[in-house]
Amino acid sequence: MKELIGAQLVVEESAERFAFRHALTREAIYGELLARERVALHREVAAALERQHADSLDAVVEVLAYHAWESGDWERAAGYVARAARHARALSAPREAVAHLDRAFAAMERCGGRTAVEWYIDRGRANETLGEFQRANEDFTVALVRARDARAVRIEWEALYALGMLWAARDYNRAGDYRRDALQVARSLGDESLVARSLNRVGNWYVNHEQPRTGLPYHQEALAIVERLGDDAGVAETVDLIAMANHIAGVQPEAAAQYARSVELFTKNGDRRGLAQALALLSLCSPSYHSSSTTPFTSAAVDEELRVLRCVRIARDIGWRAGEAFVRFVSADALMWRGEYDRAIPLAREALALAREIEHLEWSAGSMRLLGAISLDLLATADAREQLEGAHAIARRLGSHVWMRWTAAPLAIALGRSGDSARAVALLESASRAAGDDDESRPDAGDAGLTLGERQLWLARAEVALAEGQPERALAIVDARLAAEKTANPQSHLGVPRLLLARAEALTALGKFKDAEETLDEAHGRAEAQGARPILWRIEAARGHLFRLQRQRLEARRAFDAAQTLASELAARIPDGRLRTAFVEGVGSFIPAVAAPSPDRAAKEALGGLTKRERDVAELVAQGKQNRAIARQLGIGERTVESYVTSALAKLDLTSRTQLAAWAIDKGIARSGRT
Repeated sequence: MKELIGAQLVVEESAERFAFRHALTREAIYGELLARERVALHREVAAALERQHADSLDAVVEVLAYHAWESGDWERAAGYVARAARHARALSAPREAVAHLDRAFAAMERCGGRTAVEWYIDRGRANETLGEFQRANEDFTVALVRARDARAVRIEWEALYALGMLWAARDYNRAGDYRRDALQVARSLGDESLVARSLNRVGNWYVNHEQPRTGLPYHQEALAIVERLGDDAGVAETVDLIAMANHIAGVQPEAAAQYARSVELFTKNGDRRGLAQALALLSLCSPSYHSSSTTPFTSAAVDEELRVLRCVRIARDIGWRAGEAFVRFVSADALMWRGEYDRAIPLAREALALAREIEHLEWSAGSMRLLGAISLDLLATADAREQLEGAHAIARRLGSHVWMRWTAAPLAIALGRSGDSARAVALLESASRAAGDDDESRPDAGDAGLTLGERQLWLARAEVALAEGQPERALAIVDARLAAEKTANPQSHLGVPRLLLARAEALTALGKFKDAEETLDEAHGRAEAQGARPILWRIEAARGHLFRLQRQRLEARRAFDAAQTLASELAARIPDGRLRTAFVEGVGSFIPAVAAPSPDRAAKEALGGLTKRERDVAELVAQGKQNRAIARQLGIGERTVESYVTSALAKLDLTSRTQLAAWAIDKGIARSGRT
């Protein structure tokens, strides 16, 4: 060893450990060994490692697997490789887990042994995490067949459970069959833990079929079981699913409370996959496009910016590709509602690309729905229709009634804006019947009635009615919905600005200008409270049209200018040139061009809105003249002079003649001391 160290081929790392200085040296020496020598040495090293680490083999399991493989001890190699795979999955390294298990299968084939059926389950789960649907489905299916042949009921349950989870991304009906079968097997085993997990998945199937109130009892039964068993992981999963059921039921405060609890539980349990999903979904209960048809929940204790960054990072770090697609488009949803298009659009597009790459239909539909909604926001109606048509087609293929409704609502709005109102109405009726509903007469149902999807459909009906020129119908819908939201959320200051804007537009069309103005004021306050900048410019534009109809030209111009300023700020944050152009051109159709004002109107607008006669009176006030003298000089009545002074003070927000005189001098209307 001294000679080797002197030759700089080996280094002494400790009293008990030496290492080659260069890997190439090791490879050269290893290559000179006879095959028999190599096999014998690998076998000796494996045996030594087993003796030294008898109580903690997991610490060296990958090294053991390597030496057992190279020694040709295939049965032992298979066992260690499979163990290394489980270790890799525990460390959220699914790609390494698949590689290990592929070698385990190869080792068993070489020794002529029978592969353990559990290995198919393990490899299927790792492939599912990687988005390898076909490979995962093959592994789970083989496991199911072999478990049934061997009457291994516990493994049969695991295979059914895994298939039910896997097929939720492709076919909800097929997923439901697997989940119900798993529940039946779990009950036959009498294993309460398995029963609870199966109850959760059957309940979630009902939730995703737009039947959250049917699904909730399954989750509640599961929660009682896992709490009794002291199963912390089971409690976290169940609470998270109860949150989802409440979210889809449209009860955002309860959903947010449950998601906040599941975040704490997942963090405590070290479940990063559950944590990433719960963090993302908490965003949808807060102000977001997704919750814009109902009253959202918000909490100052939640730092949304950090939450968005954290959930995306977690999904990426654990190699959960489907989860990464999911949290990206969910995060983009909340960003879009705030007008942060420079972040929302790339996130949504990345989510769609990833979902398509792994052939995840559900998240493809979700990403396309959001991109369609963004295009609607940016007045690119043709683009919106294309994305939303695709999303709705996927939802129908999935068989998910939730996604059918969630995609039908914005698609109907896009169709209405395109002038295809008949198809929009037919689509809304079809979506309403998707979950077995045939009652279209209850837009006033609150938390005990309408699901989130139904609320989205009613909002879409109101917008389509406006596009059809039916303001009475639109007003009836939004008034019923607003009353229900207020009853269900009496303390909320957030409200539903989209409903309020639709109400104001309906009132304007019906000539009820005072009510429309009050509604727009409320809509503006609610939108500001939510940080919903994209709807603020539309509220200001609607206010401009309202004032214009009342021939209040100055007030109309101010509202249009405010709308233009807000829209310009939003346009600056659109990263796509084509969408930016569509938005700018679309805003131009909402906001009339500014006509060149007459000299008198230009003076009026420059001087606080005062008419020429009010300016004349202000000039004489600045000269120190009283009302009688002003009346005599202008040839009008003294009371008329008094009304002009009062009007000028109100327009300028002044309280005295002295202030009016100072204003007139400051604006150059009069000179100080003029007589």
